[in-house]
Amino acid sequence: MSISELGYSLDEWDIETIDEDELGAIVDLTNEISAESEPRHTDLTTDEFRMFVNSPGQIRRRFVVRSRTYSPVALLSTNYADDGSNRGRLRVIIAVAPEHRRRGIGSRLLDKAVAIAKELERSTLTGEVSDTVKAGRAFLTAVGGKATLEHHLNSVEIADLDRDLLEQWVDQGPERAPGYSVHVFDGNFPDEHLEGMAHLYLVLERDMPTPEGQEPREWTPDLIHQFMEHYLQGTEALTALAIHEESGQAAGMSQLVRRTANPSTWIVTTTMVDPVHRGHALGKWVKGAVNIDDRWPEGEYQETENASTNDAMLGINHAMGFEYGLTMAEVEVDVDQVERYLDSTDH
Repeated sequence: MSISELGYSLDEWDIETIDEDELGAIVDLTNEISAESEPRHTDLTTDEFRMFVNSPGQIRRRFVVRSRTYSPVALLSTNYADDGSNRGRLRVIIAVAPEHRRRGIGSRLLDKAVAIAKELERSTLTGEVSDTVKAGRAFLTAVGGKATLEHHLNSVEIADLDRDLLEQWVDQGPERAPGYSVHVFDGNFPDEHLEGMAHLYLVLERDMPTPEGQEPREWTPDLIHQFMEHYLQGTEALTALAIHEESGQAAGMSQLVRRTANPSTWIVTTTMVDPVHRGHALGKWVKGAVNIDDRWPEGEYQETENASTNDAMLGINHAMGFEYGLTMAEVEVDVDQVERYLDSTDH
């Protein structure tokens, strides 16, 4: 059964050309669905939405399902890296408004995603589900997909952070890690550190827990600069960078980001140490340095996402007082399996 036979329409849209009123309706739907899975959700503005869904380094297609009254009720987006990595994979996001679920819309959007994957000669669809949205987990199970890596979203009230402990980590840094220094800067990365940051992002992609078979993308100084410039249109960033003084090599980092429209919640985007430079408590040093920096004097919550297998970082975050919030899982399913599922259902 097609989308039209279900009583809906399916249209492809482009972020650069869509009418502002139509985009506003899509943003409203996105906020409604996001509120299900985000504990402290605050609505994205249209400008923020443009920024967050259009980051550099990705090739995307977007679709909207509308009801007979032309109201958006479901969304599909597909994307893949523009550097040629993960040639067999296609990232898929399907979101359906709660009152329009269990009507076959998700299956029709999945069918569309399969068609795009086959056109691109990709064999695997990947995505993410949250334990707060039961419909997503149920749909994944029905299709025959599997969870490949779990992430825990943890949070802490900023007022409850042990500042004495954080200052201790910073004060002990030079003794624990002789020959290293830590620098904190706001906004985009200084030009002299772009190459080092690109190195750290590449190391992070290669070293962090990822689903089996997923390849790291290639980060370059230019892409790092573009990436940060893009997100700084609607966010602020503080980054602590550890430098190995003798070699000048970037050794580790920790970064906080907050939305300009919602500065009360601080997101920990990255905390990592190059394996070459581990064993000196640099993770604690950069984590402490970025948190005691006084350029952001006020905030309510801090949130971080960690793979459930990342014991080292979970240990640091637990020491800081972070508590478990919810679980998200990376998921994947073979295109052939999806086709078998769709063929077996009455559609």
